[in-house]
Amino acid sequence: MKVEEKVGDLKTVGIFDDIEFTSNGKIRNKESKEYKYLYNLYNSTGVKMPEVGEMISSQFVRVTESDFLFNVDGYKDYIRVDNKPSEFKYFKNLNVGDYADILILDVNHDNFYIKGSVAALYESIARTNLKSLQEGESVIVTVKSLTPAGYVVELIHEGITFPGFMPNTLAGINKLHDPSVIVGETFNVMIETYSNSEGTYIVNRRKYLHTLIPDAIKELEYGKIYDGCVTGTTKFGVFVEFNECLTGMIHKANIIPEWSERIEEILPGFEIQFFIKEIIKNKIILTQLLRETIWDTIKNGQIIEGVVKDVKPFGALIILDEETMGLIHTSEIEKCNKKLSEGQKISTKVLAVDRSNRKIFLTFA
Repeated sequence: MKVEEKVGDLKTVGIFDDIEFTSNGKIRNKESKEYKYLYNLYNSTGVKMPEVGEMISSQFVRVTESDFLFNVDGYKDYIRVDNKPSEFKYFKNLNVGDYADILILDVNHDNFYIKGSVAALYESIARTNLKSLQEGESVIVTVKSLTPAGYVVELIHEGITFPGFMPNTLAGINKLHDPSVIVGETFNVMIETYSNSEGTYIVNRRKYLHTLIPDAIKELEYGKIYDGCVTGTTKFGVFVEFNECLTGMIHKANIIPEWSERIEEILPGFEIQFFIKEIIKNKIILTQLLRETIWDTIKNGQIIEGVVKDVKPFGALIILDEETMGLIHTSEIEKCNKKLSEGQKISTKVLAVDRSNRKIFLTFA
């Protein structure tokens, strides 16, 4: 209740008859000693006001056109919560007399006006819980639109929606061939940071997808046909993304004949089918042709004809077949007093096979 209203009540019973009032019943001169006396008297009656940021349990009284009104014994005014959709959704099942927790947003001590919010309370709790997420925990976002720098997203946590942004470089395991393909999609991401200047969460989908890789690799099956999307090509093969988070390479020798000599025409975004050929330390080797190569059967001591591909300071790279290569180390070349040149045909002997790193060590036969 305003001081003016209180004075008006007292005036009707003959108290402070000498105070001047305006036509609408308010005190004309707030600097008068009568007003100041009454103001101090009114504030000394033990009536209290909450603090901004305080959470108050209060009793629902009624709803007006503009506010939901909540009562707390001893307060000078109701706690008023805006009657709007963002608040109303929390009051659907609230009956008169029920209690609810309200976050105090504003306290006007001059007019004894208390502003509160339930939506802001839940938002505050959700923000606190977002900060306490453990390493590896994800949240859900919906991609709303595409900008030159990335994606505007809505982050949804504990039923609360927050604004967010995802840079282009963090949108997938690989660069997206068509950035617009994920607009409208909903998926998991991890929070990178919170931008105070923009008031948005910066999120990372790539980091979340990386957490899926170990389990996704365990589920791969040999002999099963997989579908994937080309992310890029080189002169020696094609890179393919599949199963949401995995990337593998199809060597040129393992691409179907009608495309193996036209590899430059296989563009990012092409749909492609393949088999799993081999998995080496999370490196996935794919093939479109189910066949054996030297690598599949090679053994220590085996004699294999090869062609020198290149001579490096550390040794000579030897082509054994279209997709298998071995190394004759410099020490072996010097020990055997040999000279090698690119394109030279030689007979080699297998010294060792490191299957975990897909390496073959050779010497001269």
